[in-house]
Amino acid sequence: MGRMSIRATYALDEQTDQRIKQLARDWHVSQAEVIRRSIRTVAEQAQRKLTPADVLVRYSEGPLPRSPEETERRIRDLREWRHADDESRLVKGE
Repeated sequence: MGRMSIRATYALDEQTDQRIKQLARDWHVSQAEVIRRSIRTVAEQAQRKLTPADVLVRYSEGPLPRSPEETERRIRDLREWRHADDESRLVKGE
């Protein structure tokens, strides 16, 4: 690992601070290393393209964590997109 040259200060809630400290003890590394590893893992996951099988597995594990309002908004948006697509297909004669 290269020389660490950036120092930063972040405000954390008590629970996050305790989790970082616990992971540092469990992994036998510094708190900074816990943060580096965690950020690296999340960034890699964010770049990973989900396959249809991945999506099915995720949905089979239970509902996504979102509010009822967010769920309703997403349903409304999806219906609008579907209807717009149907309309465009009718115009094109598909």
